[in-house]
Amino acid sequence: MIFLTIGILLLLIGLLFLVFPSKGNLPFYGYRSPLAAKSDAHWRLAQRTSGLYFLLMGALMALIGYWLRMTEHTNYFLIEMLLLVFPIMPIFILTERKLQKFDRETGGHDDEYFND
Repeated sequence: MIFLTIGILLLLIGLLFLVFPSKGNLPFYGYRSPLAAKSDAHWRLAQRTSGLYFLLMGALMALIGYWLRMTEHTNYFLIEMLLLVFPIMPIFILTERKLQKFDRETGGHDDEYFND
């Protein structure tokens, strides 16, 4: 049941990010990272990319949750909680990789990106 609920939540977040992307580096809304805040182009790419990944992973989780519910495999709350990280982490990993690739293509240097 947790996969279905979190999947729907991630779907809604993805739709919000795509329909109403963050217009600036706001502290309370949007995908935030040091690389995303590097420039306006980086920020827009991060919002669009993370919105797509939130939508994709939310749909995947909702489908898995729906399947678990329809097959009556709903007594696995602890297992679902432990597995919850696997569909969520790729959102951030893939968004950061896309930002790093964009940064290299637009003239960013490896020594410019600080990782303190």
